[in-house]
Parts: sequence; C-alpha cells; structure tokens
Amino acid sequence: MSSRGLARLRAAWLVFARLAIMGVVDDEREDEAAELRRYEAEREVRRRRANAVSGRVATVASAAFLAFLTYDSVRTAVQARSRGDDWVYPPAVIAAICAVALVTLLTWAVRRVK
Repeated sequence: MSSRGLARLRAAWLVFARLAIMGVVDDEREDEAAELRRYEAEREVRRRRANAVSGRVATVASAAFLAFLTYDSVRTAVQARSRGDDWVYPPAVIAAICAVALVTLLTWAVRRVK
C-alpha cells in the first residue's frame, strides 16, 4: 500500500473514530437527559402528593375550626336567651354563618374526593 493509500485509510479511520466517539457522547447525553426527565417526573409526583396531603390537613383543620365556632356560638346564644339577653343578632347569626360555611366546606370536600 502506498503512503497516499495509508493516509486515506488513516483519515477514514479518524473520521470513523470521531463519529463513534460522538455517537457515544450523544448516547450519554440522551441517557443523562432521560435520567433528568425521570427525576423531574418523580419530583412532580412527590410534589403533587405533598400538596394533596397538605390540602386535606387544611380542610380538616378548617372544618374542625368552623364546627367549634358553630358549637360555641350556639351555646352562647342558648345562654344569652336563658338570661334574657340579645341572642339572635350576635351569637345566632354567627352560628348560622359558621354552619353555612361548614356545610359548604364539607360539600366541596366530598365533591372533590369523587
């Protein structure tokens, strides 16, 4: 083989080697990108799960608070009526507002679960 033929063979080999290396690099980049996409998907699942749990906790805490306010306002209205004080406007109205809010919250929570 002549030196010119060897030079062409060597040049072809270098081109082949570069393409092979670039293919490996591209494959590694694709693997890294796929791994990042999987990581982001897992992170999104964890974020949604945490948000769902915190939403349930907030709903239960709000429902408990509204139930307590309703109970306390009804109790105050009953005590005020037994003493002969005004019982309709402050305590009974607050109890009705809290009861409506509680029913609304529970209805929303039940519909959201379905």
